[in-house]
Amino acid sequence: MPTAMAVTRLQALDKAAAALGRVEAEILAAHVFQCTRTALYAAPGETVDPRAAAQLDQLVAERLSGRPLQYITGIQAFRKLHLRVGPGVLVPRPETELVVEQGLILLDEVRNPRVIDVGTGSGAIALSIATERPDSGVWATDISEEALAWARLNSEGIQNVELVRGDLFSGLPSELLGTIDLVVSNPPYLTDAEMSDAPVDVRDHEPALALSGGAGGLEVPARIVREAEAWLSDAGWLVIETSPTQAGQLRELFFQRFEDVHIADDLTGRARIAWGRKSSPG
Repeated sequence: MPTAMAVTRLQALDKAAAALGRVEAEILAAHVFQCTRTALYAAPGETVDPRAAAQLDQLVAERLSGRPLQYITGIQAFRKLHLRVGPGVLVPRPETELVVEQGLILLDEVRNPRVIDVGTGSGAIALSIATERPDSGVWATDISEEALAWARLNSEGIQNVELVRGDLFSGLPSELLGTIDLVVSNPPYLTDAEMSDAPVDVRDHEPALALSGGAGGLEVPARIVREAEAWLSDAGWLVIETSPTQAGQLRELFFQRFEDVHIADDLTGRARIAWGRKSSPG
């Protein structure tokens, strides 16, 4: 029976890069060969186990079929965290780090803040705030039990986060009403048209529940704006990720219930996050 021809690490990498591009090939090769991306080039003439080369070929095929890269490796970096992700949970995006960044700025002078993360998914926002503000108390909700299973994995060892299953704010203890310093969310905000046009790895693999905001994209964000008010303290803030196509409409919804309303751009110059402070009584 013929044996598989030995290939070098660099040959295996170049073959993957020809199919996927260099960056994704490096990520997959580093995952298979259990090394850093830099180490892939440290010994280019070193041969690899034929089984490992075959595994890399298989993962390349999976990626070409549309399976998200992060589902294949099982990991997504997010700020200071390395989150475990897979089928049933949204892959955290770099843009969502802006929600955490702005939230931390707003909490800068708040001692022992209370935070709610609505639609936590993998826990990216909630766990980032909890670890970067260890004096905080964070409640993270999601309607999806699949997503919460991933959040539970990622929250291991983090004591100041409570995960709650529920639709937006439902399931949270009523004693939190009117006491929250910050509500944060990366809600589903893609329009039906944007869902149809989304890349195959997003449209066919990531959960529609975490992506689709209805015909106009604002169904869930509008509910959060309405419902957050009751949970926030008098000086509490709401920070939401949004889409450039609906930032203007979201701003108007904020103005109905919030003060000090702002829209900020992401690194590409597109409107990405909205925030505002609960309007003072009277």
